[in-house]
Amino acid sequence: MNDSRYVRRSGLLADVAHELRTPLSTIEGYLEGLADGIVDPDARTWATLQTATTRLGRLVDDVGLVSRAEEGQLEAHPEIITIGRLLDAAVAATATAFRDAEVRLETDIGADLPPVRVDSERMAQVFENLLRNASRHTPAGGLVRVTTRAEHGTVAIDVSDTGEGIPSDQLPHVFERFYRGDRARRSDRGSGIGLTIAQAITRMHGGAVTAHSDGAGHGATFTVTLPAATRQRHQRQWPPRDLRSIRRGPL
Repeated sequence: MNDSRYVRRSGLLADVAHELRTPLSTIEGYLEGLADGIVDPDARTWATLQTATTRLGRLVDDVGLVSRAEEGQLEAHPEIITIGRLLDAAVAATATAFRDAEVRLETDIGADLPPVRVDSERMAQVFENLLRNASRHTPAGGLVRVTTRAEHGTVAIDVSDTGEGIPSDQLPHVFERFYRGDRARRSDRGSGIGLTIAQAITRMHGGAVTAHSDGAGHGATFTVTLPAATRQRHQRQWPPRDLRSIRRGPL
């Protein structure tokens, strides 16, 4: 293994260890308290243990998913589908999160958009991750808008929010695993790699996802761009050949 790859792998292991430490410490502390009789085995205790265990499971699943996607080993079942169907599924899956956050969600989905050829479950997860990310970083009373457009043989989907925004020095890093910045687009309620997963799955489909913000306090926009199905009609290989030339992010 060359030196740069070794350094990236070492960095990934250090990041995973850091993220696992918090839920593990919570579980360990409560179990010791229960064993010593200083923590009551009440509903609050079990809820805390369940939350920590769920986060551990999500971290394990998400790290495995993004690694397989970046290596082109993620199983996928592509089909011709409209963007509207994908976004409807993501909106339905995140409705509770927006209601709890008291954030308004608006969609403006063009009726004349060309279809795309994607794994519908995987791409719905991309949009769900972006919507959940937006809801977490938008204050109560704020707005998240989803808009679409067709351009140059592609379909572009914008997820824009009126939230906290992203400082310019952090924009290049928001898709990195476990990136930690003062106002990075992550939350203790997430695994820390939701945006990384969105990027990896989108790239797997021959597309791209980008982030834009005018700075702290000015909201942010995440744009997913996918090839229109008409450009993929002769493509039978999965994942797309372009996956081989993807410039992977930090490992």
